[in-house]
Amino acid sequence: LPINQNKTVQDAVKFFCDHNISATMVSNDEGNIIGIISEKDIVRKVLYKNLDPKNVHIKEIMNARLIYVDENEDIKIAKMLMFMNGVRHLIMVDENKQVIGLLSMRDLIESDLTESKELLRRINDIYYEHAHQPEWRISSNRVIIGNTDITPDPIAEEIINSYKI
Repeated sequence: LPINQNKTVQDAVKFFCDHNISATMVSNDEGNIIGIISEKDIVRKVLYKNLDPKNVHIKEIMNARLIYVDENEDIKIAKMLMFMNGVRHLIMVDENKQVIGLLSMRDLIESDLTESKELLRRINDIYYEHAHQPEWRISSNRVIIGNTDITPDPIAEEIINSYKI
């Protein structure tokens, strides 16, 4: 959801709160995307300087440097673009180069966490699948099954001793 460049910073704060976001694209009167505004911009360029958010327009503090990423691009490329350009947001475009949204650092972190959770779940499944399989080891006077010791009866003792291990 873009916000118009002529709105005030106060309007942007309300917009962020209403939509539970921390950044958005900025549009001109024709609806073209011309920048990005974030909470960080507001803190550094307005609040830190003791300016009145009601009297500062978005176009005065927005970041007009736009970096685009294709919606089907590998996440690693998006991370690299953010890192190399020192930004936390990329404009996402479709195959027709039409703007479809804003990709944030948070989106990438959530993606990593989802991947990590899935990997952890798979590792956990494999571990427990094997953990509940009995593990047989033979010692001189007992059979150990998993973590439980069983002292064999005399017949079992003879069978165990008949194997040359």
